[in-house]
Amino acid sequence: MRSPIYSARLRLERRRPKCDLMDAGRKYMKHLLASLAMLFALSLPPIARAQDVTLDFPSWQAEEPGFAEWWKGLVKEYEAKHPGVKVKLYSIPFANYVNQMTVRFAGQNPPDIVHLPSRNFASFASQKWLEPIDDLLKNSDIPGKWSKLQSEMTWDGKMYGLLLLPYGNLLYYNEKLLQDAGAKVPTTPAEWLDAMAKTTHRDKGQFGLATTTAEHPNMFIDAATWVLGEKQDWLKGNKYNFTDPGVVAAMEQFRRSLSYAPPGTNSAVARQLFIDGKAAFLRDGPWVWATLQKAKPEIRSSLKMAQLPFPVITGGASNSLHIPAKIDPQKKKLVWEFIALAASPPWQEKYVQLTGSPAGRVGAIGLEQAKKDPHLGAITQAAEKAENLFPMQPALRENYNEFATLFSRAVVRMQSSSQPTDAILANLQKELTAAVPLP
Repeated sequence: MRSPIYSARLRLERRRPKCDLMDAGRKYMKHLLASLAMLFALSLPPIARAQDVTLDFPSWQAEEPGFAEWWKGLVKEYEAKHPGVKVKLYSIPFANYVNQMTVRFAGQNPPDIVHLPSRNFASFASQKWLEPIDDLLKNSDIPGKWSKLQSEMTWDGKMYGLLLLPYGNLLYYNEKLLQDAGAKVPTTPAEWLDAMAKTTHRDKGQFGLATTTAEHPNMFIDAATWVLGEKQDWLKGNKYNFTDPGVVAAMEQFRRSLSYAPPGTNSAVARQLFIDGKAAFLRDGPWVWATLQKAKPEIRSSLKMAQLPFPVITGGASNSLHIPAKIDPQKKKLVWEFIALAASPPWQEKYVQLTGSPAGRVGAIGLEQAKKDPHLGAITQAAEKAENLFPMQPALRENYNEFATLFSRAVVRMQSSSQPTDAILANLQKELTAAVPLP
């Protein structure tokens, strides 16, 4: 038998509208889902939270003297201005860098901040792997304040990156070795070859020139110093011009210069030989100045810098910053702000001071700084005078690695065989016409 109280409750429940019961159920489910969502959010690792973002940033310069200090200082200030944002800067050896970046982009896993050797830029832009930045540049002072070589960041009429380092090639020499040999700082190609010959003593492990003599794309840059420096060109219109008598004569001089250098040497070894006082000359970019500080004190005082002894100073775009295509809008904004900070006047001035290299921003250092550090004035002057040594035809820009690889193999044949230079160049022209045809 039911109690009076139970019977009363039962009558009340029967009288309650069904909508009240449904509303109560909905409220309960909302509360339950909100609680579960909160628990799920709290269980996520910190990286997944909106306020915490990591920008992936590989670079071959992350541990290089001068450049490492600049990058790390830039990252530190950027992170201070962007709480919750971390820039993961790490080093990848230059020899593997472009291949690793190519694999990452092809696998749709690019870094957030893209640092590229500018000579390889076109091969990435042509694959639509990079984000155009024309609209971002319009709202900055960069277009009116940057090196003329910024134009190399253009592909199909759009701008895809910011040039960091425009440069002119320089001549580094060991003053003591020249004095001991009775040679002088050269002002013509013939004088340079003569000084190389006088300072070469293979039996003592001393060479007139430290340069790339192992197969490597850098051989193209070394050869261009002689060919373009003598006002010649590998291209005539849209055709290869390797068999031109002027080109052949300049390449003969370049071939002779290699005979005063140690065989099987890459660019890193060549620089070290010069720093160790075992070579009289080194043709290289302005970035080498910072590494000269590693020389022993008794050698460092003899290591000097001058303009190359050619009518035309060759140079180009060294490296650049880019944004990957189809990046998350939040990250795109953050990456551009990183690039904009790098382009700011204070950090451009620090770039010159720390790396000993010219900056993209024109007038990055003032007259006072140039007087205080004459070498900074010299490298800036070389960069402003420099003519671009890299081919600008779209087919060659897009396929630069293949072009430079075939070129370097021809240079190796010049070192290892007695085959005439004109015959080697004629064969190279035939190979390039087949592998990288020009329109």
